[in-house]
Amino acid sequence: MLAAVPAPAHAARPHQSQDQGNGTTVVVSLSLSKYTAVKAIDAGSTVGVKPDVIRVHVGDSVVFVNDDTDHHTATSLLNAATFVDDPRWTDDALRPNGEIGPGFWSTGDLSPGQRSAPLIARKPGTYLFGCFFDYGAGMRGEIVVEP
Repeated sequence: MLAAVPAPAHAARPHQSQDQGNGTTVVVSLSLSKYTAVKAIDAGSTVGVKPDVIRVHVGDSVVFVNDDTDHHTATSLLNAATFVDDPRWTDDALRPNGEIGPGFWSTGDLSPGQRSAPLIARKPGTYLFGCFFDYGAGMRGEIVVEP
């Protein structure tokens, strides 16, 4: 694994490794017990996601790791510019599907210690996500996909 690349405030590309595909794989940690400090990002308050803002390029992959003792997901908020009060997710959020982009995507239910399948970034844009189980507690983050 390579060291994290220095980046501007709350924008990071941690735990990078070369993927077998076209890009880099970025690993994101999910843990409400490890990362308890509430942070402010442009989309609103966030907690339990490290880093809270992830910068990747088209073709890069993001893998979410549950570093906690409870179940978590990383599930997209469709067409949201800021964190909404109620994302109105269905049980589809508990099944892994999709790719990072404007459509619906989710890691599915990640048990403690489990890693998600790589989610490939397909289209430039800013994509918000949250945890199906702990969204109300502020477990939310942002992925910025650059060309």
